[in-house]
Amino acid sequence: MGSPVDARAENAWLRSYPFWDAYFAIVLIATIITIVVDDGAPVAVLLLLLITVSYALWGRRAVRAPVAPTKEGWWHAAAMVVLFTAADLLAPQSAVALSALIPMTFMALRRARAVAVTVAMFTGPAIQLMAENGSHPLLIAVAIVLGLSASTLLGVFIDRLGRQNTERARLIAELDRTREELAEVSKEAGMLAERERLAGDIHDTLAQGFTSIVMLLQAAGDGHDPYVRRAMETARENLSETRALIAALAPPALEGASLEEALGRLAKGFELPVEVSVEVSVAGAADVPALVAETLVRAAQEGLANVRKHARARSVRLALEHVPGPAVRMSIADDGRGFDPSAGGDGYGLRAMRNRVTRLGGTVRITGSPGQGTTLAVELPCSG
Repeated sequence: MGSPVDARAENAWLRSYPFWDAYFAIVLIATIITIVVDDGAPVAVLLLLLITVSYALWGRRAVRAPVAPTKEGWWHAAAMVVLFTAADLLAPQSAVALSALIPMTFMALRRARAVAVTVAMFTGPAIQLMAENGSHPLLIAVAIVLGLSASTLLGVFIDRLGRQNTERARLIAELDRTREELAEVSKEAGMLAERERLAGDIHDTLAQGFTSIVMLLQAAGDGHDPYVRRAMETARENLSETRALIAALAPPALEGASLEEALGRLAKGFELPVEVSVEVSVAGAADVPALVAETLVRAAQEGLANVRKHARARSVRLALEHVPGPAVRMSIADDGRGFDPSAGGDGYGLRAMRNRVTRLGGTVRITGSPGQGTTLAVELPCSG
């Protein structure tokens, strides 16, 4: 079995039909040469050339259409019947062109309609046989039946080949989409696993180390020494930063808890300076898909982490609102020093949040101004 790349290349070749274009051209040129050599009927040659014009105008588009018949297919079929019948009556050698016109008919129309058009194109040669050779009608009928049978078999083969190629193209496209989705899921799972690993490593190293430093400084006992006091403050601040980092990296605790409970637990347990309070409010009630709930908790982690790192706020309000749609909207508003969101400069955390929310069809909006605090608003559909 060939690789997917080979299959795509083969299918692209079949869908472009370069062989059929060349085949039609060669057969029509051979027919015209035969007519010119035998009796040189210029009108018949002109009629066959008009068939090539019809193919250029309508036939190629009809042959390549994913769904047949098309309006162009009918126009081209009518042009072929009229022009070929007239050419065959003027020059019997025109019948050679049937080897190209019949496959073209089956590629442009559905099978039953293509058979009807083929019968119509055989009318000219049948009349020609009876008029010129005086053959027995039974022999002419047998010849017509054999010709129609062979043409129908060829047309069925071409029709089936086209359907198989179309189905193959659809399956390959679905395979590509599935591979992309699996790659995205695998990437997301790898990122989550790595974040969890980092959270555990930081907890076991930096957090434990800062805790030990604080305990050792407290055991030193001299809280009046400015250097010791400053060292304890620095150790506590870094310990708080480390715990905030662990909270942001660790997977959200949603097991056995609703989204509202998880946000309340996050706000209560998040390490913020003592003077900062986090108020949580919930409006409305709705079922939230697990992936949406996890994304909102991740966004809340990132938002609270940014408040702690940059805002210098005294209070934070985390609001969750279920809105018609259905959708869920979460906002984190602080009264800190604020900044101008239009100035850009999103960090890695905000970019990752935007990407995660956008993949679920949601939006992230940040508003604020210097000295007036900042509001982070995340809205996600609950139908995903």
